[in-house]
Amino acid sequence: MVQNLPLEWQESLGNLEEVFVMIIWGSSGSGKSNFVYKFVKFLSEKYSTLYVALEEGHSLTTQNLINRHDLQSLSGKLKWANHETTYHTLVEYLKRKKSPRVIIIDSIQYFHITYQDYKNLKEMFPKKTFIFISHAKGKSPDGKTADKIRYDAGIKVFVDKYMAFVVSRYGGNKNYVVWEEGAKKKWGLKQFNKIKNK
Repeated sequence: MVQNLPLEWQESLGNLEEVFVMIIWGSSGSGKSNFVYKFVKFLSEKYSTLYVALEEGHSLTTQNLINRHDLQSLSGKLKWANHETTYHTLVEYLKRKKSPRVIIIDSIQYFHITYQDYKNLKEMFPKKTFIFISHAKGKSPDGKTADKIRYDAGIKVFVDKYMAFVVSRYGGNKNYVVWEEGAKKKWGLKQFNKIKNK
């Protein structure tokens, strides 16, 4: 079990095991990246982490998020890989001794994997945590592979209008507020308070 999980995360994600699979999806501008980077910061403080930034790479957007969440302070624990990373190069990297414990793939659509590739990753690296970021199609992950991963993942997070709607097999399941001011504006105060307390 992950030790010293802050209350805000425990209320949403439950009693996290040391190894888990998580999928996070949402449309552009939903607050998805901010949710991801907040969680990455927590995980990177505890575990060696690899962020495979296939979609944004080292763009200005990525740099702004890194600065906003003070991720540069975790340079010893948090490593970055860019758009040149493929399924095969990732597998070879993860086979190395002392390779990162937590791997974030951003995004499934840019990684071009099949569901069988996903299952192979889990089987080859049973002691690693995988977090997959996905585009959204309505309220679902976009594409067959992403949707199949959603059904298999232990934690499913749909981010919409700065609120994260969590379904976790580890308990918790309280909606997570990504950005309170923005969520209040998007949802309206009455609806925000209703959603927040679920």
